[in-house]
Amino acid sequence: MNKPYTYRDNPLPNDPSQTEPVPNDEAYWLTLAQQAITSQPGYANASVTWLAHTHNAVFLVENEAKNAVLYLYEHGVDFDMLLSEWEWLRAISMGTHLTVSQYLKLIQVRDEQTQQLIQGAIRQYLAGEPVAPANLTPAQMSLIGDFLAELHDFSARYTPIPNFVRPHLDYEGLFGPDGIYHPGEGVAVFTAQQNAVMQAVTEHVRTAMTELGKSRSEYGLIHGDLLSKNILFHEGNLRAIDFEYSGWGYYLYDLTPLLWQLKAQANYSTLAEALWNSYTSKRPLSARHKALLETFIAARQVASMRWLASNMTLPTVRDNAELLIAQRTTELEGFLQSGILNRHSITL
Repeated sequence: MNKPYTYRDNPLPNDPSQTEPVPNDEAYWLTLAQQAITSQPGYANASVTWLAHTHNAVFLVENEAKNAVLYLYEHGVDFDMLLSEWEWLRAISMGTHLTVSQYLKLIQVRDEQTQQLIQGAIRQYLAGEPVAPANLTPAQMSLIGDFLAELHDFSARYTPIPNFVRPHLDYEGLFGPDGIYHPGEGVAVFTAQQNAVMQAVTEHVRTAMTELGKSRSEYGLIHGDLLSKNILFHEGNLRAIDFEYSGWGYYLYDLTPLLWQLKAQANYSTLAEALWNSYTSKRPLSARHKALLETFIAARQVASMRWLASNMTLPTVRDNAELLIAQRTTELEGFLQSGILNRHSITL
């Protein structure tokens, strides 16, 4: 299949490795972002401001009437993965009624301090605002359920282009040594007891995933990280952003990032039921699926702990990781005893 767009002027390298560490300073990244965007045709007078700074640097690009979003990948990124995400988002936009943020161009900017090439992407700006978890309503949860149901229905029909590369969010993809949440050297932050608890939980997850199997009705391309910050509401409609973790996974798992995030709220049951009812009204699921949902939420908790361990260079993570990991381990112990994950730890 011919690719419908010119992705960039010159191909990015497939090797995402960096030979030298890149500074993790916000002033540094803001300067680099301004340099990157103003060197692009049509963006000479654009300005950039921060949107988010986790393991990537994300900026709002204000360019007269044509705004955009700029991503700079601090740790490198595989070109084929980016092209596949680009194609997947394009397919969603063409094949569904869903609104997602598409790519406009892939770029590079040279860091004059280190002489490294930093990879980046200019993406479509979507109007809308996220709603804080504490302010989400049952009606909004129903919209989210509708969105996920349509996304998963499309995924079950979708045939990827050749050389389509996205991560797997199955057992190995979530918890294995080559998975997207593997913390590398950050694994040292976990105690032996914490590792043992996480391992016990992941065995429950392995059993649940094996029970579901990988038929097209259970397993396909999912968003993978649909937290409240990645959901925009605009004029009564819902838009989804940040498909960086989108990959092959269990559709049931795709319900869990937001449910996990909402777990500590007093109105959790009401919000969870609204999501479940709207989703299953369009994609019917069995009582057994509902029974397994809690196990998949616990899977998300383990993934969150591995994410913390892999992002210890971020000041907010570094300052909170030890306490959060200890708290989440205690919460997982409660899940092992009761089958229910009761959360009280904060979400960064």
